[in-house]
Amino acid sequence: MPKILKKYISIDPGVLGGTPVIYGTRIPVERVWQLVKQGYSTQTLEVTYPQVKPQKIQNVIAYLMQAGLDGFTSTYKTQIAS
Repeated sequence: MPKILKKYISIDPGVLGGTPVIYGTRIPVERVWQLVKQGYSTQTLEVTYPQVKPQKIQNVIAYLMQAGLDGFTSTYKTQIAS
């Protein structure tokens, strides 16, 4: 995961067992990805998760669209195994 993204995505064993979440929340990154694949827009996600700053949502979505969740998941698993 790019260093800049660490302020948007958190991986902490104490939060949802280490599942990647939007930083400062318990919202799984995978959930956001699934909603985007179902057609949710960033505006809809901002309404759905009003406690999350829109910039965080937009940056997470942009990263996931670039890397794809499969790429993110494989990178995440490699980091955990290290």
